[in-house]
Amino acid sequence: MQSLQDGRNLCLDDINLKQESMNGDDFNLKNYQDRISKWITEGIKDTEVVQFADEFGRFISMNRLTTSQIRNVFGEMRRIQMKGFDSERTSFILLKPKLAYAVKRHGGKGLSKFYDLFKMAYESVNPSKDGASTRYDNFISLVEAILAFHKFHGGKE
Repeated sequence: MQSLQDGRNLCLDDINLKQESMNGDDFNLKNYQDRISKWITEGIKDTEVVQFADEFGRFISMNRLTTSQIRNVFGEMRRIQMKGFDSERTSFILLKPKLAYAVKRHGGKGLSKFYDLFKMAYESVNPSKDGASTRYDNFISLVEAILAFHKFHGGKE
């Protein structure tokens, strides 16, 4: 554990996580592919996801992902959750092309990287298998944590 000037402690795991995810001005999601899949399929059971959400939220905020760019997709994700995943599977399946359209329309590294993360998590939901509703709830939790940190780190409208 390393003490910082402001009195906070930084553990070696936090340093390693930052080094493994940030590579200059890019965020290496491939290092997290297995963990993202596990968080979706098995649930969020440790604080590593919080550190990931913080770092990824900071990255997409620094790369000008605006809340309005993702509001439609996240709003649709919430609507699916509220109406029940089982009755809204088709809407879920169509989320990926909806976000792909937004990426092409708005461009930008932040939105593009968010789409990369979305695709990884989306594939792990696997709507045709039993338990998809629980996996979808885990997906929502992950995205919600990322968006909270995005806003915390200065994400703009």
